Amino acid sequence: MRLDVYLSVLAEKQAETLRGADLKSFVAFVGDLEARGCAALGYRLTGEIPVNRLCVKHLRGAMRAVVAFEEPRRAWILMVGPHGERSRTHDVYASLWGVCGLDAPPVGERTKPACCDRDGADPNLPEIEELVARCRDLAKRARRRKRAN
Repeated sequence: MRLDVYLSVLAEKQAETLRGADLKSFVAFVGDLEARGCAALGYRLTGEIPVNRLCVKHLRGAMRAVVAFEEPRRAWILMVGPHGERSRTHDVYASLWGVCGLDAPPVGERTKPACCDRDGADPNLPEIEELVARCRDLAKRARRRKRAN
Protein backbone atom coordinates (compact mmCIF):
# COMPACT_ATOMS: atom_id res chain seq x y z
CA MET A 1 0.00 0.00 0.00
CA ARG A 2 1.43 3.37 -1.04
CA LEU A 3 1.71 6.34 1.24
CA ASP A 4 0.00 9.60 0.26
CA VAL A 5 2.63 12.36 0.37
CA TYR A 6 1.71 16.05 0.51
CA LEU A 7 3.95 19.09 0.47
CA SER A 8 3.29 22.16 2.59
CA VAL A 9 3.24 25.46 0.67
CA LEU A 10 6.68 26.15 2.12
CA ALA A 11 8.06 22.79 0.95
CA GLU A 12 6.58 23.38 -2.53
CA LYS A 13 8.31 26.77 -2.78
CA GLN A 14 11.57 25.32 -1.50
CA ALA A 15 11.39 22.34 -3.87
CA GLU A 16 10.85 24.71 -6.81
CA THR A 17 14.30 26.18 -6.15
CA LEU A 18 16.09 22.81 -6.28
CA ARG A 19 18.24 22.11 -9.33
CA GLY A 20 20.44 19.34 -10.67
CA ALA A 21 21.51 16.68 -8.23
CA ASP A 22 19.57 18.27 -5.35
CA LEU A 23 16.33 18.06 -7.33
CA LYS A 24 17.07 14.50 -8.42
CA SER A 25 17.74 13.51 -4.81
CA PHE A 26 14.49 15.12 -3.63
CA VAL A 27 12.39 13.44 -6.35
CA ALA A 28 13.93 10.06 -5.52
CA PHE A 29 13.21 10.64 -1.83
CA VAL A 30 9.53 11.46 -2.48
CA GLY A 31 9.17 8.22 -4.45
CA ASP A 32 10.87 6.26 -1.69
CA LEU A 33 8.66 7.89 0.96
CA GLU A 34 5.54 6.99 -1.04
CA ALA A 35 6.72 3.40 -1.37
CA ARG A 36 8.22 2.72 2.08
CA GLY A 37 6.77 5.28 4.47
CA CYS A 38 8.76 6.00 7.62
CA ALA A 39 11.38 3.43 6.63
CA ALA A 40 12.51 5.93 3.94
CA LEU A 41 13.42 8.48 6.60
CA GLY A 42 16.65 8.77 8.51
CA TYR A 43 15.67 9.63 12.07
CA ARG A 44 13.15 11.26 14.36
CA LEU A 45 13.98 14.48 16.19
CA THR A 46 14.08 14.64 19.97
CA GLY A 47 12.30 17.15 22.18
CA GLU A 48 8.72 17.89 23.17
CA ILE A 49 5.66 17.43 20.96
CA PRO A 50 5.50 18.30 18.08
CA VAL A 51 9.29 18.15 17.58
CA ASN A 52 9.55 14.52 18.68
CA ARG A 53 6.99 13.53 16.04
CA LEU A 54 9.01 14.96 13.15
CA CYS A 55 11.36 12.91 11.00
CA VAL A 56 14.32 14.00 8.90
CA LYS A 57 15.93 12.66 5.77
CA HIS A 58 19.41 13.73 4.68
CA LEU A 59 19.01 14.19 0.95
CA ARG A 60 22.33 15.30 -0.50
CA GLY A 61 25.12 17.18 1.20
CA ALA A 62 23.55 19.63 3.65
CA MET A 63 20.03 19.28 2.19
CA ARG A 64 17.37 17.99 4.56
CA ALA A 65 13.68 17.15 4.31
CA VAL A 66 11.45 17.37 7.39
CA VAL A 67 8.39 15.10 7.41
CA ALA A 68 5.39 14.64 9.67
CA PHE A 69 2.84 11.84 9.52
CA GLU A 70 -0.78 12.89 9.85
CA GLU A 71 -1.96 9.28 9.95
CA PRO A 72 -0.46 5.90 9.04
CA ARG A 73 -0.83 6.32 5.26
CA ARG A 74 -0.50 10.12 4.96
CA ALA A 75 2.68 12.17 5.30
CA TRP A 76 3.48 15.86 4.89
CA ILE A 77 6.84 17.16 3.78
CA LEU A 78 6.93 20.33 5.83
CA MET A 79 10.16 21.84 4.54
CA VAL A 80 13.22 21.15 2.42
CA GLY A 81 16.45 23.05 2.75
CA PRO A 82 20.06 23.15 3.80
CA HIS A 83 21.27 22.62 7.32
CA GLY A 84 23.63 25.56 7.61
CA GLU A 85 24.75 26.14 11.17
CA ARG A 86 26.67 29.26 10.14
CA SER A 87 23.57 31.06 8.86
CA ARG A 88 20.34 30.92 10.86
CA THR A 89 18.46 32.59 8.02
CA HIS A 90 19.29 29.70 5.69
CA ASP A 91 19.14 26.82 8.17
CA VAL A 92 16.22 24.43 7.77
CA TYR A 93 16.28 23.66 11.49
CA ALA A 94 16.07 27.35 12.50
CA SER A 95 12.95 27.61 10.32
CA LEU A 96 11.62 24.40 11.84
CA TRP A 97 11.98 25.63 15.42
CA GLY A 98 10.00 28.74 14.48
CA VAL A 99 7.25 26.67 12.85
CA CYS A 100 7.10 24.56 16.02
CA GLY A 101 6.72 27.73 18.12
CA LEU A 102 10.20 27.56 19.63
CA ASP A 103 12.70 30.41 19.94
CA ALA A 104 15.64 28.01 20.16
CA PRO A 105 16.39 24.33 19.54
CA PRO A 106 15.02 21.88 22.09
CA VAL A 107 17.26 21.48 25.11
CA GLY A 108 18.56 18.20 26.42
CA GLU A 109 20.40 15.30 24.91
CA ARG A 110 19.86 14.99 21.18
CA THR A 111 19.54 11.46 20.00
CA LYS A 112 18.46 10.32 16.59
CA PRO A 113 15.98 7.49 17.11
CA ALA A 114 14.55 5.72 14.10
CA CYS A 115 11.56 7.43 12.56
CA CYS A 116 9.51 4.23 12.75
CA ASP A 117 8.57 2.79 16.11
CA ARG A 118 9.91 -0.65 16.94
CA ASP A 119 6.82 -2.21 15.41
CA GLY A 120 7.40 -0.26 12.18
CA ALA A 121 4.69 2.33 12.81
CA ASP A 122 5.27 5.98 12.00
CA PRO A 123 4.99 8.69 14.68
CA ASN A 124 1.54 10.12 13.90
CA LEU A 125 0.85 13.78 14.62
CA PRO A 126 -2.91 14.36 14.34
CA GLU A 127 -2.45 18.09 15.05
CA ILE A 128 -0.47 18.55 11.85
CA GLU A 129 -2.82 21.18 10.40
CA GLU A 130 -1.29 23.81 12.68
CA LEU A 131 2.26 23.03 11.50
CA VAL A 132 1.17 23.04 7.85
CA ALA A 133 -0.53 26.42 8.40
CA ARG A 134 2.60 27.83 10.05
CA CYS A 135 4.67 26.61 7.09
CA ARG A 136 2.25 28.40 4.77
CA ASP A 137 2.58 31.59 6.82
CA LEU A 138 6.37 31.33 6.74
CA ALA A 139 6.29 30.95 2.94
CA LYS A 140 4.07 34.04 2.66
CA ARG A 141 6.42 36.11 4.85
CA ALA A 142 9.42 35.00 2.78
CA ARG A 143 7.59 35.93 -0.44
CA ARG A 144 6.77 39.41 0.93
CA ARG A 145 10.41 39.97 1.99
CA LYS A 146 11.57 38.95 -1.47
CA ARG A 147 9.18 41.43 -3.12
CA ALA A 148 10.28 44.24 -0.76
CA ASN A 149 13.94 43.78 -1.78
